[in-house]
Amino acid sequence: MKIKDRAKPKVPPVEAGVYMAVCIGFIDLGEQYSEKFKNYANKGMYVWELPGETIEVDGEMKPRQLSKEFAISGSSKSNLRKFIESWNGKSYSDEEFMEFDLFDQIGKPCQLNVVLNETKEYANVDNLMPIPRGFPAPTTDTPLIRWDMDKWNDDVFKELPEWIQEKITKSTQYQKDHAPETPVEVKATEGACPI
Repeated sequence: MKIKDRAKPKVPPVEAGVYMAVCIGFIDLGEQYSEKFKNYANKGMYVWELPGETIEVDGEMKPRQLSKEFAISGSSKSNLRKFIESWNGKSYSDEEFMEFDLFDQIGKPCQLNVVLNETKEYANVDNLMPIPRGFPAPTTDTPLIRWDMDKWNDDVFKELPEWIQEKITKSTQYQKDHAPETPVEVKATEGACPI
């Protein structure tokens, strides 16, 4: 068995193109380590739903969703700032952007330009635009997600998708506040197979 045969995504990607979308959540991922840049940065993730696009999951039709991670930065060159300015159709001064509430975008519509990666296995949000003037804004009945690491709530955390929970548990905040402080000693039981 080859790794490439098992490492494929479970869900086929949406086709490349422009989609009407609505933001259904922002998730604070905490301070994450980047293998690419060899440093730590606070990260967040916007999640959008694509009205009219569905996928079968466990025998049930579900709305298609896409997400994009951002380093949370106020820099005028940051991807986050470029996305927010494009989405809202305005430029922010440094002072205005530093006061911007990332949760304010939840529930807002937009258009997403989606591209596929080189292997055509993953769909990525390349950029974002506001809804054209006069077009009806898409809506959703999906419960909205607001996750703030500084306002930890176990019940809300359990409602997040498992893959997002896993990302959050890798954050420095989670490790500091929720990971055990003492090492766990594991003893082999009699008859157990040694590793």
